[in-house]
Amino acid sequence: MSVRAERLRSLVKRHGEDVVVNGTRTVRMVVFVATGGLLRSLFTDNDLLAFNRPMWAGVMAADETLQEGDQLSRDGVSYTVRRVVTLKVANAPALRVAVWSQ
Repeated sequence: MSVRAERLRSLVKRHGEDVVVNGTRTVRMVVFVATGGLLRSLFTDNDLLAFNRPMWAGVMAADETLQEGDQLSRDGVSYTVRRVVTLKVANAPALRVAVWSQ
């Protein structure tokens, strides 16, 4: 893992929160309300019309296993993962970004 990727991983570990995945395990991520720009870069307009709002996003370490269709539980509310993408630094996976909604 590159030095930059390791720094990003430590930021997520320090500032993130634990989110329950499929009721069996947790993933540490920094959670935020998904911005319009992020949503338009990952989904078509028709996709966005089908999803409930608000849509949430989370940044996690690149080695976390989270797939589209997984169920998340946060603050007692259940969500469905709609998209997961991997961000790279110098051609090495550095972070993963997940977007979910109810």
